[in-house]
Amino acid sequence: MSDILKHIEENPKETRRLIGLEYEQLQQLIENAEQLNYEKQALRESKKIRIIAGGGGRKPKLSVKEQIILTLVYLRQ
Repeated sequence: MSDILKHIEENPKETRRLIGLEYEQLQQLIENAEQLNYEKQALRESKKIRIIAGGGGRKPKLSVKEQIILTLVYLRQ
């Protein structure tokens, strides 16, 4: 887990200073983004015609939660 994400989870009152959103807003944003990501990925998988079994390829280095935090910190700077 990233340092900023760990810091936010330990100190939810500092969320607004770090990324410009309240902690509750951040939680709601993360829930919505994870749900949309799951739906989009399921739609993509349903349209594929596979010759080779799924599960291969490079795994993402950052989770959806970490990607959102990274983007918000970048935009805040």
